Amino acid sequence: MAVTFFQSQTPGSKTKWDLREILESDIQWVTDIDFSAGQLTFKLVEVDEGYTPKNGDNIWFNWDHDHVFKGKVFKVDYDESEVFSVTAYDSLRYFKNQDSLVLPVSTISQRFTRVAKLAGVKHKVVNNSTHKLVAEVADSKSYFDMLKASFKATRLATGHRYFLRDNYGTVELRRAPYKKLTNIIGDQSQLTGFSFSKSIDDTVNVVRVVRTDKKKKQQTSSTAKTKAKKQTAAQKKAADVANTKLTTVTAAGGSVERWGKLQVVEKAKDKANAAQMKQKAKDILKSKNKQAYTLKLTTMANLNVVAGNEAMVKVKSLKDIGLGSKYLLITKATHTFTGTTDTAEIEMKVRI
Repeated sequence: MAVTFFQSQTPGSKTKWDLREILESDIQWVTDIDFSAGQLTFKLVEVDEGYTPKNGDNIWFNWDHDHVFKGKVFKVDYDESEVFSVTAYDSLRYFKNQDSLVLPVSTISQRFTRVAKLAGVKHKVVNNSTHKLVAEVADSKSYFDMLKASFKATRLATGHRYFLRDNYGTVELRRAPYKKLTNIIGDQSQLTGFSFSKSIDDTVNVVRVVRTDKKKKQQTSSTAKTKAKKQTAAQKKAADVANTKLTTVTAAGGSVERWGKLQVVEKAKDKANAAQMKQKAKDILKSKNKQAYTLKLTTMANLNVVAGNEAMVKVKSLKDIGLGSKYLLITKATHTFTGTTDTAEIEMKVRI
């Protein structure tokens, strides 16, 4: 295996540069399932009358004759060693663009198609969703944030997790897991190291949903208004406080005794009733009243070991602490291409 194609071209120029001739470092490629652009980083030696990387340059990278990355340069560093450090992103970078949109009742497939067109990127719906989402106004939000809320609502309603992936210049809407890999990552195959952690830093086991209401003011006569003294800022604030009523609904989980009270407060909609507030509290509690598990593996890899695919993990030491052999979703993968070797550090979604 080797870098079989690594090329750059400045828009508007006919000259194409073979970057393999001036490559100074390993090439690192990152994919992430959680609304982040694919990233390629590398270093190039500065050569007199040679290629000087510029922001906006197009980059193509193939490994062992397979397409890996297509994108643009977004950052160039240069130092006393006369080496360029280059960072390029794929087309998902343009989903960081902000906009204000009225989103009608529609599916994530329809919303994805709309924002991809607005972002000006080539796109494709690989896995369609038929779940209808409620209409909403997305004001001054990035396309990533607009889709993040829609993806979350679809997942809560259907149980299906969708994600975005740039496939060599085409941004695709996919459902996870996109592929279930046949290779095993474990003690006897590919694995070179791992770390496993569990945390309750972001856990919530008590949820209070609060609705703020303003008491109805009594009518006053015009005579009383005329005689009323002008209020100071402090008096106005005190009157506003006295005129405010808080209605609270609380849901608590069974982990309070074990972990202590870990509470958040969420605002209810203005006209939400007690039943709706209670349901909101239960929904938040269900999603947040649990430990967060993080599994990181270092492994010999291939190009299918990317965010959004599933791989079988079989590690005896992990089995001893309760994580038996099972398929796990890859949420982030960082590949390092060195000479003829492809290694990857991967993060995986774990549920116990």
